[in-house]
Amino acid sequence: MSERSLRPLGAPRPLRVITTPADVPAAVVLDDRQRAVVAVREDWLVQDRWWTDEPVDRHYFDLLLEPGRPLVVYREARSGLWYAHGEPARRRVRGRRT
Repeated sequence: MSERSLRPLGAPRPLRVITTPADVPAAVVLDDRQRAVVAVREDWLVQDRWWTDEPVDRHYFDLLLEPGRPLVVYREARSGLWYAHGEPARRRVRGRRT
């Protein structure tokens, strides 16, 4: 097994998020398709490791996407980039989900 085939489970993945003017997710792009946010079930801030050279400053959102798919995303405050936990993109390969 090569090192390329190994990756941590649940590792955050970059994600394109379309936000409202208040920076709240309104839609996300998964598999090149825009999915509307049906509900923001919860949001919270994580500010940790402030005493290090790599502090964590994130705004998390627990979303419900159309058609009822849950997804947890966060915005990294320093970079402004969005990430999803787990597997946000599922592609069909030969009739199977991967």
